[in-house]
Amino acid sequence: MKKQRSPVQQGLRPPKRLRPPEAAKNAKQRQLSNRLRGGLLIAFLWAAIAAFQATYDHAILASYNVSPGLDTYIVLLLSNMPTVFVAGFVAGFLLLPMVNSWLRTHTYGAALLLSLLGITILYSLTSLAGSFIYNSLRLNVSLFDRAILPSVYDYLTGMENLKNFLFWLLVAVTTTLALQVNDKYGPGVFRAFLLGRYFHPRTEGRTFMFLDIRSSTAIAEQLEELQYFEFVKDFFQDVTPGILLAKGEIYQYVGDEVVVSWPQARALKDNNCVQAFFEIQRSLAERAPHYQEKYGIVPSFKAGLHCGTVVSGEIGAIKRDIAYSGDVLNTAARIQSKCNEMGVDILLSETLLQQLGLPASGLREKPVGAVELRGKAEAMRLYTVEADPDGPPSGGL
Repeated sequence: MKKQRSPVQQGLRPPKRLRPPEAAKNAKQRQLSNRLRGGLLIAFLWAAIAAFQATYDHAILASYNVSPGLDTYIVLLLSNMPTVFVAGFVAGFLLLPMVNSWLRTHTYGAALLLSLLGITILYSLTSLAGSFIYNSLRLNVSLFDRAILPSVYDYLTGMENLKNFLFWLLVAVTTTLALQVNDKYGPGVFRAFLLGRYFHPRTEGRTFMFLDIRSSTAIAEQLEELQYFEFVKDFFQDVTPGILLAKGEIYQYVGDEVVVSWPQARALKDNNCVQAFFEIQRSLAERAPHYQEKYGIVPSFKAGLHCGTVVSGEIGAIKRDIAYSGDVLNTAARIQSKCNEMGVDILLSETLLQQLGLPASGLREKPVGAVELRGKAEAMRLYTVEADPDGPPSGGL
């Protein structure tokens, strides 16, 4: 009789095929690039809001015939926009990623207090710098001239500063909420909601990946209920960065399974749909000490991928969502269920493989043969994918 592995042995099975070291470096560069892009986006947005605020204030004063003049308005623009641009970049590059981290590691109340503290500190520094620049330009003196100190003090302790603080607090909170809503729905999905892209059902090509924890039943039996919930929660949290780096959209969490989706063009670009798998492997390998210390088990996972045409559209009245319907999802789930039988961690259909740029991206495919899938009349040719140590480094992430 064949000796069966214990749940710990099953759970501790390390990832077999990790991406080459160059890929980890590329992933960090991609992450840095995303943060730079986010910082610049918020910087330009906030600079435009600063210009709007200055124009609005000037128009209000002019309507009461108390306008300080066009020269003062121009000086206000020249002082506010650069400082707000820098503040926006700092918020997008540093503060908002910290807020996301606080939301994952603290209660919402604690995260909110930390966020308000961070916003207040950022505003105070920006307000101080802006006041020095404004009064230096207004008085035509050096930034370090003591003559501007009384004006700076009057502004910082006056009602105008309080008004500006409340305004920019609203801007910062709105920006944070918008980004949180975008994260909830996934990259690009919130924008699709706003634009009404899926208000009427439509057909489109998509790739789906069904990703599931290996030996989840055995692990659940070994851990207590609350501990297992925390285990799955940590797993979902740790797989998310790899999915986002590969431009994937988290469609659903089903038990201990994650369903990821890509528009077809985005899935094929740089082999993103496959790169996500290896990026998640790398992330979990880096987090292995955390899982070992906290649970005594390091998670491993399996994934099945397939592509095709689906019907996409908005559903729900109170809780709205975007749903996908089609045989592609069922097939991807069936493909994933064959990973154990084939002894591999990732399987993809021949339909998807033929559209990917393999093996030129540092990955290579390996056929596992024609496999009969439940509910399918004909066997489907499936492939697994491995990192190619002799091939060029993956540049997708």
